[in-house]
Amino acid sequence: MNNSSNKKEDAALVNLNIISSILFIICSIISLAITFDEKGTVLKGKKYFSTKQALNISYYNRIAILVAVLISLYVGYKSYVSEDDNTIGKYKSRLLLSTNVLTLIGALIILYVSYLNRQEQSLTISDVENPLI
Repeated sequence: MNNSSNKKEDAALVNLNIISSILFIICSIISLAITFDEKGTVLKGKKYFSTKQALNISYYNRIAILVAVLISLYVGYKSYVSEDDNTIGKYKSRLLLSTNVLTLIGALIILYVSYLNRQEQSLTISDVENPLI
């Protein structure tokens, strides 16, 4: 029964990882749309999104990125906890968990910058650069 429980938990973690990856892909596509809109503004003077729309899209996209990072952090933590002590698997899981924590810090900082830009109603290059952590 314990083996069946572990397989179910492993399957759930893989499903969460898939959800996180899909969310990252969607966020990348949204960031590309904002970037192409900025390129169109620079080259042709033609804009598809107003500044307010672009700021809102960017801000909510950063929130979605934060959710994806939190999912990845959770999966990393569960993987770390499930490894046996004093093994190479535990060491690798610890490294990946550390990376996830650093990614979370970066995602929070980028979300804060996006929040500030949204409050100031100014679209800066930080809103279209580095869409993902």
